[in-house]
Amino acid sequence: MKILVMGGTGFVSSSLVKYLISKGHNVDIFTRGKRKLEYSGISTQHIGDRSCIEDLNNSIKNIEYDYVFDISAYNLLDVENLFKALNRKKLKRYIFCSSGAVYEPSEIIINEEFKTGYNANWKDYGLNKLKAEKYLMGLNKNENVPTVIFRPTYIYGPYNDLYRESYVFDRLHSGKDMPIPAANTKVQFIYIDDLIKVFESSMYEKKAVGQVYNVTNPEIITWSQYVNLAMAVTKKDVNIRYIYESAAVNTREYFPFRNCTYLLDISKLKKDNLYIPKINLLEGLGISYKWYLEKQPKLEDKRMNKIEYVLNLV
Repeated sequence: MKILVMGGTGFVSSSLVKYLISKGHNVDIFTRGKRKLEYSGISTQHIGDRSCIEDLNNSIKNIEYDYVFDISAYNLLDVENLFKALNRKKLKRYIFCSSGAVYEPSEIIINEEFKTGYNANWKDYGLNKLKAEKYLMGLNKNENVPTVIFRPTYIYGPYNDLYRESYVFDRLHSGKDMPIPAANTKVQFIYIDDLIKVFESSMYEKKAVGQVYNVTNPEIITWSQYVNLAMAVTKKDVNIRYIYESAAVNTREYFPFRNCTYLLDISKLKKDNLYIPKINLLEGLGISYKWYLEKQPKLEDKRMNKIEYVLNLV
C-alpha cells in the first residue's frame, strides 16, 4: 500500500511509520525537517510547512495515496490545506489522530456521544482539534472522503518525547520525593503500540469509515497508583508527597499531567471489530523503563518550575 503519514519525527508519528514499514508498506512522510530521522526505510520524506499550501502542492499534489494517517494536524487550517493539495483518486482511508480533549469536563466514563466543546483543562488544544474534526466529518458526509477519527487518552511508551514517564523515572533514580496532586483523580492511558494497532485495524474495517472512536486501555488509574506502578517496575522507592490545590500553584507547574478526570468508554471499538488495547499500565511502564535505561533520554518540561516550591509547602 502507498501510505502518507503527516508527521514522522514526533513520538506517535515516528512509532507509526516504523510499524507500517515493518509491515511492508510503501511509506512517505511530510515533516518540517527540523528533526533528524532516527530510522530508515521510508520512500520519500517531503519537507515543508503544512500551513503553507505551496509546500503541500509541491510535495504531494501529484501523488496518489491509498491511506493517509494525519498525526501532525492541530487545527482547522492544517486539515483544510491538506485536502486542497491531496490527490483523493485512490484514497481508501484518511485516519486522523484527534484527542479526548475535545470533550467537555466530566467525572464519569464517557462515550463518543458525550458533549464536545470547551474544556478549561485543555483550553484551545481541544477546541482546535474539534474544529478539525467537524471539517473532516463534513468532508466525509458531503464529499465521501473515507474519514476515521480517533480520540486517545494519555499516550505513553518508548520514545515518548513528552516529559511524563521519563520525569517519574528521573525522580525515582535521583531518590527525590515525588509531589502529586492530593486528589482521587481517575485517568486512563494508552500504550503506543496498542494505539498504532487500533489505527491499523481501521484500514481494513468498512464499519470505521465516517466514525469517531475513543481509544484507551480501559484500566482506571489514580495518580498514586501510577507512581506506585512506576516504583514497582524500577524497584526504587521514594516518598510520595500530596499537594493540595491552591491559587498559588497550578498542577502542571510540578506534575507532568493535568489533574482532571480523563475516562473514555471504548465499547464502540469493540462493536465495530477494531483492535482492542491489551497492554496494561504495569506492563507498558516496564517496557518504557527498559527503553529509558537504554537510551537515557534527556527531556524537560519548562512549565514544571515549582517542584521544589510545592515540596517546601508540605
